[in-house]
Amino acid sequence: MYWFPKSKIGRISFWLGVSAFILMFLQYWIAMLFQTSFILPGILVMVAIIASGVSAVIALIKHKDKAILLIIPLLIGLFGIFFVIGELVFPH
Repeated sequence: MYWFPKSKIGRISFWLGVSAFILMFLQYWIAMLFQTSFILPGILVMVAIIASGVSAVIALIKHKDKAILLIIPLLIGLFGIFFVIGELVFPH
């Protein structure tokens, strides 16, 4: 077991998770600055979160990449998938 992913798709998954956090942070500050919410950054964040989770699953199962930093995008991706399913099943 090691810290950083060794496979290419594992590294992509890790950096997609990092970029999702950066996009989420930027979305928050843009919304605070303009006192309004834009939909495009939110969609980009959810796409990045779900893509990082799916690619983490592929890296873990197909490429047997057992990195510690690969578990974080996996959990975040699962959370994003459950969030989208919850929004579709129980809209508000």
